[in-house]
Amino acid sequence: MKHFALLPALALIAACATPQEQCINTASNEVRSIRSGISTTQGNIARGYAIHRSQQAYEAPDICYDKNSKPYRCFHTQYRTIETPVSINVAEERRKLANLKKRLPAAMRQMNAGVANCRVQYPE
Repeated sequence: MKHFALLPALALIAACATPQEQCINTASNEVRSIRSGISTTQGNIARGYAIHRSQQAYEAPDICYDKNSKPYRCFHTQYRTIETPVSINVAEERRKLANLKKRLPAAMRQMNAGVANCRVQYPE
């Protein structure tokens, strides 16, 4: 879930990236995803539980101004992340980790080929 919080920032950065950088970013997606999965799974195994993250909305007091610039008390919706421990099957997590590690070399080869193609297609 934490990766979804990064999407707006990545979209903003991607808007400023060169075509070659955008192409390389796309070619690297699967490797990043697998590495993230490996990291998450290793953390789950080390802790013995997973962490579920969710967003909770709440109203925060603020000061607003009317059309005559007169201040008044108002509320704005803000969000906080709630982390909850979730039980896991450690044996299943180990199988998942082994599968991710097995997939990584092929994904790396595919990424390297994609990056090389990006550099040919969009020379800088």
